[in-house]
Amino acid sequence: MKALALGNEVAFDALFTRYYAGLLRYAKALLPYPTDAAQDVTADVFCSLWLNRAQLVVQGSLASYLYAAVKHRIYDKHRQQRRAPFELEDSLPSTQAEADYLQPDQLLTYQELNHQLLHLIAQLPERTRLVFQLHRDGNLTYDDIAALLDISVNSVKTHMFRALKFLKTALHVSGTL
Repeated sequence: MKALALGNEVAFDALFTRYYAGLLRYAKALLPYPTDAAQDVTADVFCSLWLNRAQLVVQGSLASYLYAAVKHRIYDKHRQQRRAPFELEDSLPSTQAEADYLQPDQLLTYQELNHQLLHLIAQLPERTRLVFQLHRDGNLTYDDIAALLDISVNSVKTHMFRALKFLKTALHVSGTL
């Protein structure tokens, strides 16, 4: 953080490389519909980090700070604009290489399973869903999640247990597992 505050671009590049992919997955998980806004939000967070590097005070872990920043940017975006309509093209592979990777029946199966999982995750209670997404999509530790959400580590474990139990039961009942 000291090197970043002094304008060290190598330190910034290292932070970007370490956290970008996880933050992007987390932003995508928080958005209620497929969109490129996740990339915009994640990039905005890193731009803000660079622009405010001299004044930045991070209490706790930098990872928790960055994930909280992504969450707040998304919530701010939701307050500023209404939800855009879902477009089918956004849910399909974005390049021919991605489409070639899966056979049509595999792609359809993947899309159906992914849609079912997203639907089930959306049914989780808000706090349980957030804990689940922070851990699975955000790759945060239970300690980081507890600090970010200001709850105990045991509460994080309980939320994860409930989320996994619900998903496993729902997928088993639907015949997916």
